[in-house]
Amino acid sequence: MKIKLFIALFLPAVLAACQYEISPWQTDAYCPGVSVEENLARLRALEAEVGDVNFYQVAIVSDPQQYPGSFEDAIDRINQLDNVHLTLLVGDLAQTGIKAEFEWVCKVMAKSKAPIFPVIGNHDGLSFGEEIWLDIFGPLDYSFTYQNTKFIAYNDNKYEFENVPDRGWLAEEAAVATGETRVHTIGFSHIAPWKDDTGFSEFLQDSGFDLMIHGHEHNFDFWHLFDVDLDHYIAPETRYQEFGLLSVYPDSLVLQNCDPECAPASPRARSL
Repeated sequence: MKIKLFIALFLPAVLAACQYEISPWQTDAYCPGVSVEENLARLRALEAEVGDVNFYQVAIVSDPQQYPGSFEDAIDRINQLDNVHLTLLVGDLAQTGIKAEFEWVCKVMAKSKAPIFPVIGNHDGLSFGEEIWLDIFGPLDYSFTYQNTKFIAYNDNKYEFENVPDRGWLAEEAAVATGETRVHTIGFSHIAPWKDDTGFSEFLQDSGFDLMIHGHEHNFDFWHLFDVDLDHYIAPETRYQEFGLLSVYPDSLVLQNCDPECAPASPRARSL
């Protein structure tokens, strides 16, 4: 009887000391240092350090959801590139939207030498994914400016969310304010324009976007519509350590596919 009582009293204490997970549906993911706010602080510090530059690069990674080891390999490769000033992580960080998956990918994100900015994907919205995302990363739609280029991240996941993307917000964010000096406007989301969202690419072009960056399709792609002069670049999943590389100049944007060596990406015309 005394042994049973000892076990009954001792076991809960041991489990608590080990931070035992009683449910896979917990939402208190431990992800220090990877919020949008924290990475914006890193980016502002970088800009203050380097001053105005005429060239820098942006790494583009996507869909690490089932391959955290491969994601880490891709980040290791990107960390070796001297000119990468920031990285865009365009969605599907998790597979089923649970705490452990976000913690896996957060550990890799924390290893990025460059500030890294995520946007929510459709798998990230599963289970308690939205709640976890808002807690560890911040808003689903946000923007920032670096070297007079505005980057606009937006949620366009119609599987788990309603009334997305927010066209009014996108138009406001893309608009150039009086007296503002801006050289480029770049949008990034998980999913390229949906086939049933006719006219969206044209809307983005008319709003002032110069380039759109996405993931979701798990393979490289780079296209614009026949009658719309706005390029959409698709980054692959990180399963084979592939990633995109954007070179930003004052008067041009140049994209490369890195698989594993980086080579120019050529856009093609297509119809939805």
